[in-house]
Amino acid sequence: MLRTLSAPQTPRSESEKLIKLKIMQQQAGHSWASTTAVYTTVGQDARNRMRRAALARAFEGEDGK
Repeated sequence: MLRTLSAPQTPRSESEKLIKLKIMQQQAGHSWASTTAVYTTVGQDARNRMRRAALARAFEGEDGK
């Protein structure tokens, strides 16, 4: 009986993220994927600023001002 090996099942969206990261890495000329990954994430400070701005817009004018 001939057995074949298959790659572990990776969710499609995760596979697509890895492919996009690899393309970005090559375009940027980075040797390490971790260097490129720094540019693909949003820092906690930026997230907090965006949340505060969104909440400010959402609650704007609710107190009758």
